[in-house]
Amino acid sequence: MSACEPTAAGPRPQQTPVAGADADAHGCKGSAGYVWSDAQQRCMRLFEEALSFDPHVDNPDQTLKAFVVLGPDTSQAQKAELFLPQSPKSLPLEVVKTPEGDIRPIVLRNSAEQIEVVRVKDMYVLSIKGQVKFTHDALIDSPLGKI
Repeated sequence: MSACEPTAAGPRPQQTPVAGADADAHGCKGSAGYVWSDAQQRCMRLFEEALSFDPHVDNPDQTLKAFVVLGPDTSQAQKAELFLPQSPKSLPLEVVKTPEGDIRPIVLRNSAEQIEVVRVKDMYVLSIKGQVKFTHDALIDSPLGKI
């Protein structure tokens, strides 16, 4: 039986990573598509639960989506955050209350990073430093319409 066991001098077999064995500090398993959301205070799959923003036509180099996560309570001031493609962490967004009837209301903003989500007709536009980067269709029941 000793012929089947690796020796101290012999090469060691490579260990294959186990799917789901990559939990982060919050216990979220990236290999299963989970990330930590500060706004929701839980692990979540962005592609299943967040609001997806498609790359804008004026942003042809971008092929991946951005995601916005809203906090769980829509009855009071809430948290929101933005997940950008290739960004190592999410960015906090401030929920902006705009007056009824405002033509182009800003609904979410991060002043330090110069990020705004603005309602324009039938869509939400995500701008970074004044340039439109992503859009989200404004469905009748979109959670963004409730803030």
